[in-house]
Amino acid sequence: MNFSYTAPTIARSTDSFSIYDGQAKIGSMERFFTKQTRNPIYDVNIRTYDDRNQDTYTISQKKIKLLGETKWEILKNDQTIGEAEYPKGFFKAHQVVVYLEGHPTFTFKIQMDRTAVILDKKEEQIGSTERTTNIQHTYEGEVDGHFFQMPLILFYGLVHTFWCSSNLS
Repeated sequence: MNFSYTAPTIARSTDSFSIYDGQAKIGSMERFFTKQTRNPIYDVNIRTYDDRNQDTYTISQKKIKLLGETKWEILKNDQTIGEAEYPKGFFKAHQVVVYLEGHPTFTFKIQMDRTAVILDKKEEQIGSTERTTNIQHTYEGEVDGHFFQMPLILFYGLVHTFWCSSNLS
């Protein structure tokens, strides 16, 4: 499955933007801030709205530490369905590990060329993602559709959480 979306040009924008699957609008996404830090670039919270079934997914940062222990709670309609976190370990590259009820664990991991791979629990590559433009914030990639069976709008929200938290967006 290939994916692509364009976020607001200003990374700190709280403007809602539409998400499409091909030509069909599937929902919208927005970033919000909770003022947990003095610098909002480290405060990464994403809310997505699924037009298909009217669900709201919120990826809310619960712990913010510049050197580890950053965690997010993942909610569907205000009910916790999972979490994401930076893994512990000095030699770990920037990565975000996602744990969702009813879905396999997977990881977004940044590469030296500023692209990212998506890994399964065995650390085998199941996809990739990258920022494709420098002027607009357009992100694209691919993921193994057989591995991945979750609402598409939630996946986009997780991709955006990763890129916003990498401080590369």
